[in-house]
Amino acid sequence: MAKAYTQAEFDSLMEIVEKVDIRVKEYLELTGYEKWARLYAHVNRGWTMTTNIVESINAALVSARELPIYDFHEEVRKMFGRWNCNNHKEATQTYTTLGKKYQEMLTLNEAMSTCMTVMSLYYIA
Repeated sequence: MAKAYTQAEFDSLMEIVEKVDIRVKEYLELTGYEKWARLYAHVNRGWTMTTNIVESINAALVSARELPIYDFHEEVRKMFGRWNCNNHKEATQTYTTLGKKYQEMLTLNEAMSTCMTVMSLYYIA
């Protein structure tokens, strides 16, 4: 029910809960649907993951914000390089099976990344 997008879907699931145990339905009503159900939320809960990622990046760049813009960008580049290296190392030591769709995406991205060229940019003032 928490992830239901439509009223019909929510109501259908609520009827099932009611048949199993009416006390659960009553408890959920008392709690307030807006606190846990996407359908009744006053805010767009879809941005939670994006917001958390942005907040994490901002927190990691607190000291770099004091730098001139070129040096700031260099710190950002190094940070993402470090993260990618660490994530790649961890991923190569993980042996769980991905779903077919995601394995194909990963293989395609890996193949495309081998064709990329790293270019040096010169800062001209």
